[in-house]
Amino acid sequence: MARDVDPIKANNCETKMTLHCVNEVFASIFKTGIVTDNCCIELIGLGKFCHDALIKKTLENPLFKNNDTSVILSRGAQVWNKCTLVKKDVSPSPSPY
Repeated sequence: MARDVDPIKANNCETKMTLHCVNEVFASIFKTGIVTDNCCIELIGLGKFCHDALIKKTLENPLFKNNDTSVILSRGAQVWNKCTLVKKDVSPSPSPY
């Protein structure tokens, strides 16, 4: 019988962001708060697949069973969309020389 592969582990999702930024993104989705530009850059580096997978995995935890799933998924999308804009804003500028 084939073993289920954990997509989070298979994609090394848990190792692509600093703990500080993980906490910042988590707080902005599950509580209240903002994500700094530096953490947005890390989040975009993490990738949309890992971002979504980590939110869904957190929602499976019994500690979060009372959260409104649609609200959390919406906040996750809002954070992602905000961070994609930040990433574009902080892209290196062409050299004036």
